[in-house]
Amino acid sequence: MSFSSFVVQLLNGLAGASSLFLVGAGLSLIFGVTRIVNFAHGSFFMVGIYIAYSLVAKLGTGLGFWPALLLSAVAVGLLGAVVEVVLLRRIYKAPELFQLLATFALVLVIKDAALWIWGPEELLGPRAPGLSGSVSILGRQFPSYDLFLIVVGPVVSLL
Repeated sequence: MSFSSFVVQLLNGLAGASSLFLVGAGLSLIFGVTRIVNFAHGSFFMVGIYIAYSLVAKLGTGLGFWPALLLSAVAVGLLGAVVEVVLLRRIYKAPELFQLLATFALVLVIKDAALWIWGPEELLGPRAPGLSGSVSILGRQFPSYDLFLIVVGPVVSLL
């Protein structure tokens, strides 16, 4: 393996780790605040991505990307508030196993709703404006978005 291949693979690993860290930091923050074993966190993340995809399709890929991102976060926040009022408040004092089962059932409901609304096909949305290109590193192309993730992950960890 050449040195340039090694560096690109190292950067790919850092970008993937940063992405997982950002999701994990959000999940641990929510668990720390609510103190409930919520198995459905990933489902809310999925719904947010699908809503953002749909809004970008409606608003356009240029300047519509950032408002779509903000609106999808608000929409998922509202959905989470409804789930908290309707389901989670009733099981705060329940044993952890019951909380796990209830939120796993929520995962199945959200998954089926997503399949019904967006279908089973893989949906690929656009990259963020300004982060869709690539940068040459040691003669190899590396995505700008991945470099952005490599920077944002440690910044969030310091906050």
